[in-house]
Order: sequence, then C-alpha cells, then structure tokens
Amino acid sequence: NYINDFSILELESELKNQPQIDEFSILEKNKVQTPQPYHLKDILPGSLLDSNHQEIDHKINNEIKENNSISEKLAISHGDELILEDNEPLTLQDALKRASLNNEKGIYYIQNDDSTVFQSYYDLLQQAQKALKGLRSYGLKPNDKVIFQIEDDQSYLTTFWGCVLGGFIPIPIAESQNYEEDNDIVKKLVNVWNVLEKPLVVTRQKVKEDILNMAQRKGLNDFKTAIFEELIQNRPDENWHKSKPDDVALFLLTSGSTGMPKAVMQTHKAILLRSAAIKQMENYQKDEIALFWFPLEHVVGIIMFHIRDTYLECDQYHGDTQTVLANPLKWMDWIDKFRITNTWAPNFAYGLVNEYEDEIKNRNWDLSCMKYFHNGGEAIVAKTVRKFLTLLKPHKLKEESMLPSWGMSETSSGVAFTGFSLKDTSDEDKFVNVGAPIPGVSFRIVDKENQLKKERETGRLQVKGNPVTIGYYKNPEANVSSFTDDGWFYTGDLAYLQNGELTITGREKDEIIINGINYYSHEIEKCVEEVENVVVSFTAACAVRPAHSQ
Repeated sequence: NYINDFSILELESELKNQPQIDEFSILEKNKVQTPQPYHLKDILPGSLLDSNHQEIDHKINNEIKENNSISEKLAISHGDELILEDNEPLTLQDALKRASLNNEKGIYYIQNDDSTVFQSYYDLLQQAQKALKGLRSYGLKPNDKVIFQIEDDQSYLTTFWGCVLGGFIPIPIAESQNYEEDNDIVKKLVNVWNVLEKPLVVTRQKVKEDILNMAQRKGLNDFKTAIFEELIQNRPDENWHKSKPDDVALFLLTSGSTGMPKAVMQTHKAILLRSAAIKQMENYQKDEIALFWFPLEHVVGIIMFHIRDTYLECDQYHGDTQTVLANPLKWMDWIDKFRITNTWAPNFAYGLVNEYEDEIKNRNWDLSCMKYFHNGGEAIVAKTVRKFLTLLKPHKLKEESMLPSWGMSETSSGVAFTGFSLKDTSDEDKFVNVGAPIPGVSFRIVDKENQLKKERETGRLQVKGNPVTIGYYKNPEANVSSFTDDGWFYTGDLAYLQNGELTITGREKDEIIINGINYYSHEIEKCVEEVENVVVSFTAACAVRPAHSQ
C-alpha cells in the first residue's frame, strides 16, 4: 500500500510503544509494478503475423511465393568439381616453400605515413625458421598449442609460420589494449588458456609485464610467455616437422566473449583446397594485389587473404584497422596508391565510406584497378552497397566489382560468391544473393527433420565439402550436435536457394552480428537481467536495424 511521510511517523511512534520490541528500523522503497507479459500479437505489427500467429519466417516464405511460384526443384546445390594442377601444395609448409622461391613477391606492411615495409616470401620463411628455433627452446612438440597475443602484423605472421613449420597449432586471440581490467579479450584469453592445456603465450616485449601481471592476478599457475623479439634472435632452424594434409594446422575460436568459445579445427588440406577453389572460380593469378586491414585473428584475414595470397604467390598489403576506422577514405587512398585488385570488409565498412559523400566528390582516385570488393561477415544491405558503387563510379570503379559472399570459421571463411549490379538490384531489396558454392562445396536447405526443402523455400542451411572443419577441439557434445549422420554441417543460418544460388535470410542461433562481430543473445539478456527491477526470464535480445542505419 502507498505510505506517505506522515504514515511512516505514525508507524514509528506505534512501534516505540510496543514493550516487546527492543530495536527496529524502517526501510522505505518505491514499489515497482511488475509488468505483465505480452503476447507477440500485442506488440508486433499485424503485417508480421498472420491471423494464425505463425512464425515470422513463414512470412518470409509467403513473400517469396508472391514473387516466385515455389519450384519443384529440391534445395541442394553442388559446386563445380575441383581441378588441381600437378604438384599443388597440400600442406601450408609446402605452400610457403613454393612462394619463397620468388624473392620479388611478398607482403607490404603499410606504415602510419603510408610508406611500406616489404617482406618477401623468402624473407618470411627465413624469419619463420628463426621463430621455429626459438619456440622449440620452450620444449614445444608437434600438436602443442600456441596462443597469440600479437598486434603487429609482421610479428604475427612470422610467428604464425614458425608454428606451422614446427607442427605447433596457432590459436589467434586479439591483443588486449588493457590487461588490468576484465574485458572481453582478457576473459577469452583466460578461458582458452585454462581449457586448452595451458599453452605457451607469444607476445611482444612492450606488453609482457602487463600480461604476466594479469596472469598472476587471475591465479594462472604455470603461465609461460615467449617474447617475439627474442624468438627471432635465433639462427634459422631448417629441420621442419613434416606435416600431413589431414593434420590440424590452425584453431579458430568461435565468438564468445564472457563464455567459452569453441576451438574450430582446420586442417592443411581444408585451408588450401579452399584457396585452390577460389583460384579456379575467380580466376585469381599471381598478378593479383590484395589489401586487408582487419585484425589477422579474423578467419578472413589469416585464411581467406593471407594464406590464399601465399598460395597464389601474389603480393599482399596489410593496413592498420584503427587507421581505416578513424578515416574510412584511407581505404580508397591505399587502393589508388598501391593499385589494389581485391579487398574485403563487412557491410558496415561500406556504410562508413558512404558517410563521406561530399568529400568523395572532391577526391581524385583512379579505382579502375579494382576487380573485387569482397563483402561478407554480416548481413549485406543492398541499399548500402548500391550507394557505395554509385558514389565511387565517377572514380572509375567498375559496377561489377562488388562481390557478396558467405562463409564462417567452420568453412575456412568464404565458400559462396556472386556478382552484384545496380541494374539487377534495388534499395528496397530485403536480402542479397550471396552466390553458388565454390568448387568442392555443397549447400542444402532442410527442415527441422533434415528433410530437403524445395528451392525458394526458407529453411536451415547446411554445408558439406573440402573446407569444412573436422570438428571442435575436445568438444564431443558440440561435434555431435553440429553434424548430421551423413556428414552435413549445421551452419545455424536460415536461407533459401534459387537456381542453385544462396540467399541468407537470418540466424537460427541466438546470435546478433554488429560490425562483423558476433554476440550471443543470452549474454546480452544476462546483462540486462542484472539491472534492478528487470524481471528475470522476461528479457529477449534480438537484432534490429534502425531505419537509415548501416
């Protein structure tokens, strides 16, 4: 009941006059009316729910039906047969060895003043052999894990190949900007270190003390670090571990900030056959010049670009992430200056460029060198892409340069690609076609019983083929739930096929993707439910794109 100040004084006087009460206190608190739960029909617009209140994805199917009569063709699509040339490398070691024979090709690291530091593939191999010697001094044996806490790309790639030559398994984790607080990266580092048998952590001299202090504060016994600057002071070790194509080459961590991420196991063969398929599908040759400016722990950075370009024996440029985020037009400056032929970014990055519409008109770029802007990692918005192409057309950018794609860590990055044009799309398109499977890969769309749907019907996307992971490290529960009895991998995406090409319509898993980073819905819900007066279990987090937002 409502009690005012006068009522409280009366209550206090009454209690004082009770002989059986020695002491008492009165706590005053505003009463919060607990909200009653709503039914979906009470809060969602009628257009989203039919008279029977069916699920929203049924609505998507209905819209597809309005535009296309449902095909009788089953929703399964196979990529072309993968044709390998003679003596194609099937281990990463052999790929680097082949690339190192050409001392003129390699990696350009873009500096703050837009100058570059060049490292040929031959030099990369020599430095990696020094790192190998240093890593072995810590007693590492083949299949031992190594956690990366290395921000600098040149140090990162040298250490990566040192691990590859020794048969050690790299575990890339972004370097934290602050080890004194329990941020997402620190939590991930601690969780991964504890679960994956306390691996050696390689870092740089300038953050060594910060990492060791964090480990002591967290009670991480037997926490060992190796310093990159010390690793490469060794003499080159040419006695490589002889890896096999089916050996695990790399762990890729799934999204998971406060939780424990799963370690995706990718083999030498899976990674390189994906590279071979891209070469065949997109006709990539040694004269390609690639640009990547996202962190290398991202699957696109290490596999889709760096390893692909090493396999192709072509030049690759690496730029700083924060430089582009602070000045998105720097991305176009680099393309123009270094005559880049292909690059990659999620949809939000193209939206960042679009925000500089007036400045773009006053620039004098020549972007005719660009073959492909790869677009993937999050939902592709037709309106964003169309504006990007329109704004840069006066700068000689080809309209067909945009290449929507789809992939994930479990597929060794992108395994579907297609073209995009202004004449075949509109700003109102709800979804963007991401293309057919690459050679050696198959897609299918199924219902909850794993029965094939028909083309243009929305269902669960499953994938099978050369680049698909062999599973998650020491996670039998996830492995059982992630694969069908006949070997198809559950992607967690909802999609449909049309003429064998894939269109993603949403996520089955409770994840939200913001700027290319995945967040679990339940983690957001957990945080919200810790707020005072929020009723536990009455919280739901879902993805919403506000009007006119990228």
